[in-house]
Amino acid sequence: MLQNYLKIALRNLLINKVYSFINILGLAIGVSACLVIFLLVSFELSFDNFHPDRELIYRITSGFKNDDGTTNRNSGISAPMPSVIRQQLTGLESVSAFHNWYPKITVPNSEKDTKNPPKIWRTEESNVIICEPQYFQIFQHEWLQGNPKTALRTPNEVVLTEKKAEKYFGKIPLEQVMGKQLYYNDSLVATVTGIVKSFPKNSDFSFEDFISFKSIETKAKRSEFGLDQWTNTNGSSQAFVKLTKGTSEANINKQLVKFLSKNLDKKNEWNTGRSLTLQPLSDIHFNSEIQSFSRQAHLPTLYALMGIAIFLLIIAAINFINLATAQSITRVKEIGVRKVLGSSRKSLIFQFMCETFVITSVSVLLSVLFVEPILWAFSDFIPKTLTFNVFNPQILGFLVLITAVTSILSGLYPAWVISSYTPVASLKNQVSNGQTRTAFLRKALITFQFTASQVFILGTIIVAMQSKFMLNKDMGFKTNAIINFYTSWDEIENGKRDVFLNKLKQIPEIEMVSLGDSPAKNGYSTNRVTYRDGKNEIKMDVHRRTVDENYIPMYGLKIIAGRNVTTSDTAREFIINETYAKALGFKKPEQAVGKMLIYGSGKGDIKLPIVGVLADFHLQSLREPIKPLYMMSETVYESAFNVKIKTAGKSAESFKAITAKMKKAYDEVYPNSNWEFDPKFFDETIAKFYKKEQQFAQILNTATGIAIFISCMGLFGLVAFMTQRRTKEIGIRKVLGASVTQIVNLLSKDFLKLVILGIVIASPIAYWAMNKWLQDFAYRVDIEWWVFALAGIVAIVIALLTVSYQSIKAALANPVKSLRTE
Repeated sequence: MLQNYLKIALRNLLINKVYSFINILGLAIGVSACLVIFLLVSFELSFDNFHPDRELIYRITSGFKNDDGTTNRNSGISAPMPSVIRQQLTGLESVSAFHNWYPKITVPNSEKDTKNPPKIWRTEESNVIICEPQYFQIFQHEWLQGNPKTALRTPNEVVLTEKKAEKYFGKIPLEQVMGKQLYYNDSLVATVTGIVKSFPKNSDFSFEDFISFKSIETKAKRSEFGLDQWTNTNGSSQAFVKLTKGTSEANINKQLVKFLSKNLDKKNEWNTGRSLTLQPLSDIHFNSEIQSFSRQAHLPTLYALMGIAIFLLIIAAINFINLATAQSITRVKEIGVRKVLGSSRKSLIFQFMCETFVITSVSVLLSVLFVEPILWAFSDFIPKTLTFNVFNPQILGFLVLITAVTSILSGLYPAWVISSYTPVASLKNQVSNGQTRTAFLRKALITFQFTASQVFILGTIIVAMQSKFMLNKDMGFKTNAIINFYTSWDEIENGKRDVFLNKLKQIPEIEMVSLGDSPAKNGYSTNRVTYRDGKNEIKMDVHRRTVDENYIPMYGLKIIAGRNVTTSDTAREFIINETYAKALGFKKPEQAVGKMLIYGSGKGDIKLPIVGVLADFHLQSLREPIKPLYMMSETVYESAFNVKIKTAGKSAESFKAITAKMKKAYDEVYPNSNWEFDPKFFDETIAKFYKKEQQFAQILNTATGIAIFISCMGLFGLVAFMTQRRTKEIGIRKVLGASVTQIVNLLSKDFLKLVILGIVIASPIAYWAMNKWLQDFAYRVDIEWWVFALAGIVAIVIALLTVSYQSIKAALANPVKSLRTE
């Protein structure tokens, strides 16, 4: 019986080639979009789910409360805290501190091997950490060599991953790697005492060198890593805890409040408003408010992707339902004969569900072929570690599930309708295709399709407008032909930075060189600054930039009162922005000039004058409002370079030649630097601020194209079918004098009414959704009426083009042939 049903299904596919093609291609595109989104979402949501007792693992994070009530969150804590937390808090099974480190790594050669020089690596990613032995109690690696109970207990030990051991020492037996030495920044010599397997790709903990914490507890290293500094919080210095079973997160958070009250000096202003809270392991990959040590995913975008996948699949299924119910009219006699010969309604439903299953299965198999091209097209957005393997049990399970769900979603209603025809009505061909419930449902589904497509069109237009606005808005400074890069901060004191600075100035194509962080950047650095006017005291966390005197003219920043700062190794004066001047209560910028600000904290307070006020410019992306800012010259700590290139007559090749000269100068000054020379054009850096929005725009563009394409395919199929059913009517109308325009209007108007209804329904939905999306931006475009008019015109034109082809073809047909049609 099943074999018979499958044969009939295949015959129907071959007989109705056009409708089969529309159904299969539409479903294949919808399923492939679902499959790619499933791969991405499941990969992101699976991060660090493999850790034993993962629900008990937390990171301790810091908070700093501002005077305006807001709180800045930091992923790190003060370096001395973890060891004291271990002693004073209860309910903790393990506590481990670690420091991210970016050292130069040298693999020494044998003294006898004079031909091969030592191998040197400069770390670009945070895959080297200095950690306590408890780290391996919280995050349990598989050990290939060494003993986790004794590893990292003494100074100058290092545990490597299997992959890193092979990179350093080649493909030799792992037992031979044990006992070998590595030089970190030349000063720390570590012996390999363990080798572990790397975590899977879906982990934020991609560390590969684990150096014992006792290695930095020497007098020289304690200062470098701030091991005694309770007032210093750095995101590179983190602490993780594993709770004992039965201990709640709230209980530990309460203990952390008491811990701070007991251990912090309340007289120190820096400690005012400080807090410590637990962050669940499951939150680290998604919480962009707290910067992590690896790539983070945007959870709302993942939810949006899931919504898009569901909508695309529903739109594709609607095509099948519409075409199947419309085509049912042509199969009424077949149904009548089957019922007369004894077929039950149940067996007919099963037969038509088998046909749906065949179409869906072919679509799913075809969709698998689309996956790799889609992954390639979205390679900038999709994580490099995500791979597609159709034989992966999880993927196979998803394909089986999507086949079953789509078959039921697409086939159940058409099968129910087709099997409901009575034998007498079927054999007499008295089943109407007029104003029945089936026709009403078909219209409702077409309206839904174009409503969804219209929402996508409106979203695409508004996201494109916002992206263009962000990329082209004047941020208050120049970006053209400016290159930014960093040098190693720990080599400033030896004078190499100044030597390199002078070498850059000697390159003829360079117009100007300046020291200082770029005007706008992701992330921020703030400091508590106090202003006293004799009556009131205003304390604020203010954004800071350390600059030299070339910085302001290079970026074209406008001084609206006072003068520029003068270059100095130590802080002597401030220049502030207009927003900060207003926050201090000055109605005119010039009123701020000459006033004194108190910079620093505790015993380190320094009183310095304001020498100028700058016109406001954007310190971060347009998501953030302009914040109070001060600039000062304190170049003794500055390792950020800004280089202005002379642009007259310069081509892209010329810029490459200039950066090559800069690289040559860098290598001459820093031949063995642990810092990679990585120049970036500043306008490209600004564009990367909005990478997330650009990626979202790319996804929305693709989803819109797919939604419109699938909807139009379904509309095309329905119009073709309806035209075929009304062939004789069209012939009669032409004989009676109807024009081509009248016939096209007759066949098109009902469909266009549905499209217009979809536009009306979609407009408020799209307005609400996009207005909510735009609220994430402090500076954004307005959603104006013409956006809806434009999107509506686009939808109507697309629908007209789709409908008109079949309508005009029918209207131009020879009426004699039409009247002979049965």
